[in-house]
Amino acid sequence: MRKTFLLFLTLFIFISSNPAYAGSFKKSTVVMGTDLEMNLVAEDETAVNAAFDKVVAEMNRIENVMSEWREGTKVSEINRNAGIKPVEVTEELFNLISASIQVSELTEGAFDISWASMRGVWSFAKGSERLPTAEEIKERLPLVNYKNIELDNEKKTVYLKTKGMAIGLGAIAKGYAVDKAAQILFNSGVRNFVIKAGGDMRVQGAQENGKPWPIGIRHPRDREKFIAKLHLTNISISTSGDYERFFIRDGVLYHHIMDPKTGYPARGSQSVTIIAHDTMTSDAFSTAIFVLGPEKGLKLISKLKGIEAVIVDDTGKISGSSGVDIRTK
Repeated sequence: MRKTFLLFLTLFIFISSNPAYAGSFKKSTVVMGTDLEMNLVAEDETAVNAAFDKVVAEMNRIENVMSEWREGTKVSEINRNAGIKPVEVTEELFNLISASIQVSELTEGAFDISWASMRGVWSFAKGSERLPTAEEIKERLPLVNYKNIELDNEKKTVYLKTKGMAIGLGAIAKGYAVDKAAQILFNSGVRNFVIKAGGDMRVQGAQENGKPWPIGIRHPRDREKFIAKLHLTNISISTSGDYERFFIRDGVLYHHIMDPKTGYPARGSQSVTIIAHDTMTSDAFSTAIFVLGPEKGLKLISKLKGIEAVIVDDTGKISGSSGVDIRTK
């Protein structure tokens, strides 16, 4: 039987702001280009601080391997050698790229790490927004094709077949990093916590009062409202929305979640939240289902075990997968 999540019409993820209990700790910093927030229940603050330092170090390590923006990372090396030669990588990175390609195959290309081939064509940075011409899109779009990522399982090499092609792991690496962070906390003896990195979250154990963690999903058009309120434990949840990085030009909203088949922002959804057994999965599928749109997205989710979705379409209508019971009261 699929687990049912009761949603009470209430998107963006938040951690309850209830006053902290004795033995409850909050830690925060900026890592991997996003806000990292942690709520933890533990007896020893010294142990919490040590575990938090290990988490930050691990997430920085992952960024130094997997960022396509930093020079000297393995992903940057793969991109520099596109159309030239295969690049040997660690088993960790090889497995993450392999997992990315599996999601691409499941979603018929709606998820595609070679979207990074479009880098520089669009810009969503505040003050330097850029809307490309149709000719620029047409010229760059043929480089976006996950089928041109060649993996050698024996040699653990990655080869981008076309010169100028690039990959970016932004839609899966952060979820992976959250999972690694959760494992560090668990191994450090901290068994009750919430880790939130941007729109990706791992919920483990319970609050100090023994109750599941209260998690909300914020409305994509009104930051003061929520479309869902959940009480969760031992699960991951990720949200992708058109409100995260965007600009408006001539009355049209352009956001950063690209449709790999068109080279333009995906249309059809305002927000997609995925609930899954691990954060790498919820991270990747929140992007993939956003690109697919509500109808195709929910059809795919119905075929996948252990994954549920809540979608706000482009009209504001809220719908959920079969394991989600959406209530209006």
